[in-house]
Amino acid sequence: MASARSRTVPPVLSPYRDLLRTPGGLRFSSAAFLARLPIAMVGLGIVLLVVAETGRYGRAGALSAAFALVNAGAAPVIARLVDRYGQRRVLLPSVPAHCVALTTFVLLVSRDAPEWSQWTSVVVAALLAPSIGSLVRARWGYVLGSDPRLGTAYAFESVLDELIFVLGPLIVTVLATVVAPQAGLLAAAVVVLGGTAALLTHRASEPPPSAHGEGHPSALRSAGLPVLMGVMVFVGGVFGAVELSAVAFADEHGHRALAGPLLACYAGGSMLSGLVFGAVPSDLPRRRSLVIGSAVMTATVTVLPFVRSTPVLALLLVLCGVGIAPTLISGFSLVERIVPGAAVTEGLTWATTGLVVGFSFSTWLAGQLVDSASVPWAFSVATVSGALALLAGLAAYPRLPG
Repeated sequence: MASARSRTVPPVLSPYRDLLRTPGGLRFSSAAFLARLPIAMVGLGIVLLVVAETGRYGRAGALSAAFALVNAGAAPVIARLVDRYGQRRVLLPSVPAHCVALTTFVLLVSRDAPEWSQWTSVVVAALLAPSIGSLVRARWGYVLGSDPRLGTAYAFESVLDELIFVLGPLIVTVLATVVAPQAGLLAAAVVVLGGTAALLTHRASEPPPSAHGEGHPSALRSAGLPVLMGVMVFVGGVFGAVELSAVAFADEHGHRALAGPLLACYAGGSMLSGLVFGAVPSDLPRRRSLVIGSAVMTATVTVLPFVRSTPVLALLLVLCGVGIAPTLISGFSLVERIVPGAAVTEGLTWATTGLVVGFSFSTWLAGQLVDSASVPWAFSVATVSGALALLAGLAAYPRLPG
């Protein structure tokens, strides 16, 4: 009977099935999935809301970039507090406050409040937004310890990240274009609140507080982490440029509601490659797979500025997503090997911060190019970012563990 059941599971999924049999694994991973779904909703939700209310892509991109950039700076500080005091003590006050600030931003934009008030509310929301992806990876590290399945766990969470970027844009686009422009961001606030509450109820997987923080150096001082962050900055630059440019492309062709499906194609390609990459055993060093993933990602985005058809763009975005998951999985795996165990949450958050910094800058730049030039010029930001990611990976290669 057991063998019959095992035959119904594709071989590529077997490692993930075994992983989720870890006590509590399915529960806390599912809660974290829900809690971080808004990471694929807020940035696009801001763009859709502001464009609907003002018609200005430059301003929409700037506000979205501000949220991402401020959160990138605040997240490592929150992570350091989490390492020192524990996830529960930090998230219980910060997440509800984040939701209040995000809701306030929606109200201010909808009522055409002074621009300074909109900037203030989006900055406050960004300061308090949690880095759930780092928290759940830290939980896997605590539960599994030195278990070799930890690499599979990181791959699994990266696949879930990509699934989030399939579902999130679809959800926020449908809500913002079919229900109301405000609905996407309001739904994001509800989802992050409920998901975080569910995550915090699972106390057995929460890493205990450590002495890391006061009197201990930051994880950023770990050899290899700063150069790895440099790679992540340019990888994030690819994401931001593709996301905003795809929204503008759909709008320019009279199909704004297709922005979500287009981004889902991009994330879907990454999700499929991540499933295979995480499940198939490989002796390839992580630093090498980081460089190879960056090269694939760069090569595929170079064609985007020349696309003129929505169906063609959808197909190409699937292909463009293939290099993403191996790059991210390799990057997070390298962080786990670089930083000390007491600072793993902070280290993972610094890697995420690199992604967000690049994402925010490229979102802003692509938005400016949409307004002042054209969508193909905005897509070219992704090409340049990808090339810089590859060069940064090659430059960092000698300083990263094998």
